[in-house]
Amino acid sequence: MSKPYKIGVVGAGNIGTAMAALLSQSDAEVWITARGARLEQIKNDGIHLDDRGHKISARPNVAPHLTEPMDAVFVCVKSQSLASAIHTNSAAITQTTLVIPMVNGLPFWFYATDAAIGDVPRQDPNGDLARLLVPQQVLGAVLLMTVQTDETGVAKSSNTPTLSLGAVCDGGDATKIADLLSYLDNSGINTDIDPNIRQKVLVKLLANFATNPLSALTGAMLDEIGSTPDLCKRATDLADEFRTWAASEGFDLPPNEWLVDLLNDAGPFPTSMLQDALAGKPLELDAICHAPFELAQSKGLGMPAMGSLFSQLLTAETLPAPNSKVADFLNHSHHTLSA
Repeated sequence: MSKPYKIGVVGAGNIGTAMAALLSQSDAEVWITARGARLEQIKNDGIHLDDRGHKISARPNVAPHLTEPMDAVFVCVKSQSLASAIHTNSAAITQTTLVIPMVNGLPFWFYATDAAIGDVPRQDPNGDLARLLVPQQVLGAVLLMTVQTDETGVAKSSNTPTLSLGAVCDGGDATKIADLLSYLDNSGINTDIDPNIRQKVLVKLLANFATNPLSALTGAMLDEIGSTPDLCKRATDLADEFRTWAASEGFDLPPNEWLVDLLNDAGPFPTSMLQDALAGKPLELDAICHAPFELAQSKGLGMPAMGSLFSQLLTAETLPAPNSKVADFLNHSHHTLSA
């Protein structure tokens, strides 16, 4: 009897819950980590995903952390928690385990080579990820899936889950990657291997950089940013700055027309940063905003629109700011940028 293929999902938030539910439709042995009330909830009731009206319920193995080797581990935590999550679940990660960080922002592996993980500002300040992982086992990931979890723990998705994966350097195990793809395909997750995964990362990050902090400040949904002139102008100013830095790295990103269409098509959906602001959680500013901002500064490329937004986020008494303050923030931004 062959060994079961074991997939670990670290984190039982929006994306972790959705991934574990989908993966449970395959023949893999799925594990998910959770803590506190969420751990007890999954133990008692399993996990549930409403995938555009199609209800998926599953009972994966659940534990506070993974204690045995896995064939693949999807790490579904905020970027600022990634190093501690890898460390806590290190028993699951051998040198042959595929590790797929499902994080927003500029990933820690962006400058990885065959010999080293590389260095991205604020992403691995203590070198934990570089010490615990080898570049050949890491798969870059870009997931296009809008998910929100309600108060009962049910994850709700409004679009087809699409996942792009890519080796972050040469020398990965092609057979192991092919095995993982077969389980993903059987899970209902449209998956492709992209040899230029960094391009896809930056395309997604362009949208996040332009909208996430702005939504956390103003409380605006994605379609509201796309359709409200002052908000749209602010978002496209941010996108212009990001696009200039990306071009300096050799990447050609979509124009503002693409971004505005994307926002309007998204509908009244809150960004992940707005969801965190409403929940009183820390914002993923380091990975989504500070890392590219600091890299641009190191090349002498200014980002005044993002710099102004940083200041406004720091001075706001509450996040999102009350409606009465939002117009002042937007007007101040225009004055700052035209000065």
